Amino acid sequence: MDEFNLRREALFDLLEDNSLALIYSGVSKIASEDSFLPFVVNNHFFYLTGIEQENSVLMMIKTPGENKAYLFIDEHNELKERWTGKKITPELASEIAQIANVYTNKNLESMLDMALAEDKSVYGQIRHLYLDLSDEIKIATNLSTQIFAKQLEEKYAKETINIYPLIRSLRMVKSDLEVNNIIEAINITNIGINDLLANMRIGMYEHELSDRFEYYGKTHGRRTLAFETICAAGVDATVMHHPIAQQTASIKEGDLVLFDLGYNYAGYSADISRTYPINGIFSDLQKRIYQVVLTCNKAVIEYAKPGLKLADLQEYAKKILKEEAVKKELIKEDEDITKYYIHNVSHHLGLDTHDTSDRNLPLVPGNVITVEPGLYFVDLGIGVRIEDDVLITQGGAICLSKSIKKEIDEVEKLLRSKRKAQ
Repeated sequence: MDEFNLRREALFDLLEDNSLALIYSGVSKIASEDSFLPFVVNNHFFYLTGIEQENSVLMMIKTPGENKAYLFIDEHNELKERWTGKKITPELASEIAQIANVYTNKNLESMLDMALAEDKSVYGQIRHLYLDLSDEIKIATNLSTQIFAKQLEEKYAKETINIYPLIRSLRMVKSDLEVNNIIEAINITNIGINDLLANMRIGMYEHELSDRFEYYGKTHGRRTLAFETICAAGVDATVMHHPIAQQTASIKEGDLVLFDLGYNYAGYSADISRTYPINGIFSDLQKRIYQVVLTCNKAVIEYAKPGLKLADLQEYAKKILKEEAVKKELIKEDEDITKYYIHNVSHHLGLDTHDTSDRNLPLVPGNVITVEPGLYFVDLGIGVRIEDDVLITQGGAICLSKSIKKEIDEVEKLLRSKRKAQ
C-alpha cells in the first residue's frame, strides 16, 4: 500500500464504527479588498492525501466491514483558470492521493445528504460525524469548519467530534518516508548555510544574509523556507525570534551571528540553529558561553529516549546549563538559569516546524524533535543557540543534523576554509 493509503487506514482504525469524517484543505484568506494571501494547505488534509490545492475535501466513511474514501476538488473552469492558473485534474488527484473516488465539489452536498439523512442514507445509520475543528480552517471566506459543524448538527441532529487529536496522534510518529524527507530538508539547509558562511562579511546587514538564504533556496531547486529566517548579530541574538522587519543592524567586528533557519522538502521542515563568530574565531568569553550551550545540546541528545517527556528534557537542559555556566564562571551558584535561558529545549518537527503534538505524552520511537538550548546575555550583547533535529528510536536518539558543524574547532576551521575560497 502507498503512504497515503496507510495513513488513512491508520485513521480509520481510530474512528468509531458507523462514522463519517470530513477534512478540508482550506481556502485562501483575504489580505485586503480583492487581494488574497498565498494559500497554505491544512497540513492534516495534506498528510492524508498529498494534495495541496485549496477548496478540496476528503470524506472518509467507516461502516462495519468497509472503509470508503472520497476526494472532492474544484471542477475545470477554462475561463477561471485563465485568470488563476490550472487546477489539478481528477485523474492526477486520484494518482497522488491513491483514491479511486474523485468527484467535483458540486457533488459534495448531495453525497453528504445521502450519507447523513436518516431517510436517504445508503451507508446505514451514521452515528458519528468528525470534522477538523482547528481554528481558522475556512471552507469559504466567511465559513469556518467550526461554524459548518454547527450547521450540520442542526440539519442532521448529529453531534460533531473534533478529529484533530486523532490525526495529531498519527502525525507525531513519523514513517520512514517522512524521516527521509526531513533528512533531505536538513541536507539542503546545510548547503544553504555553507553559502551564507562563504559570503558573510563584517558590515553586512542582518537582512542581507536572511534574504540570501531565501534567494539561494529559490535559485537552487526552488526550495521554500520552512519558516522566516532569523539572522541576529550581537545583542540582537538575545531576542528569541528576531523578526525580519527588525533585521536592520550591521554586523560589527567581534559579533556573534545567530542563525535559525531551514528549508522545506516535500512539505517537511528542517529547523537548525547555529551561532558563528564574524571574525572567524571565538573570543575567550564567546567560547566559554558557546561551550556551555554545546555541552548541553550534546547532553540532551544523549539523554533523550522513549518514555521521557519534553518537560523532562527541559529540566535536564536547565540542570546542565546551570552546572556548566557555574563551572565557566558565567553565573553564580545561586542565580536562576532562566534569567539567561528563556525557552523550551524541544518541540516536535514535521510538516509544521512546530509540529502538531501533545507535549504531555512520553516520547516514542518515530518522534522527530528539536534539541535547541541557548544562553542569552543581554548585558554582554551575546546570544548563543545550537539546534539540531533528532529522531527518537527504541535505543535512544539519533541526531539527523550531525553533518552541520558545531564543535568549536570545526566551526573555526569551516570559517577559515570559506574565507580562503573567497
